[in-house]
Amino acid sequence: IDIHRKENAGAAEKPITIHSTPEGCSTACKIIMEIMQKEAQDTKFTEEIPLKILAHNNFVGRLIGKEGRNLKKIEQDTDTKITISPLQDLTLYNPERTITVKGSIETCAKAEEEIMKKIRESYENDIAAMNVSCPVA
Repeated sequence: IDIHRKENAGAAEKPITIHSTPEGCSTACKIIMEIMQKEAQDTKFTEEIPLKILAHNNFVGRLIGKEGRNLKKIEQDTDTKITISPLQDLTLYNPERTITVKGSIETCAKAEEEIMKKIRESYENDIAAMNVSCPVA
């Protein structure tokens, strides 16, 4: 687990990168959410703490799906509210969009699994498409 402190010094939010298997990442994510929730309760922080996932814009369209179907299905299946940062927020230096998931720790954890499954699938499909060999003349 890497907490990006230095490059985000002074920022209210700091990204965390989890390196593991898909299951390991989901487990770590859930434990981190539980720790943050406990910290919020201990410090009397009353605002809801959403889960935020950063994803490269190349994969977000497939996550959303035609007419938003994929995203709506994840919301319904997990009883969460999911929003995605607008395209206008993208820059040459920041090709990532923020996927915000609101709900209980349990429902957010379920949504994280589904979202990441879709993003990994998109990533793997793109890698496979790039590795298609061309016939040599």
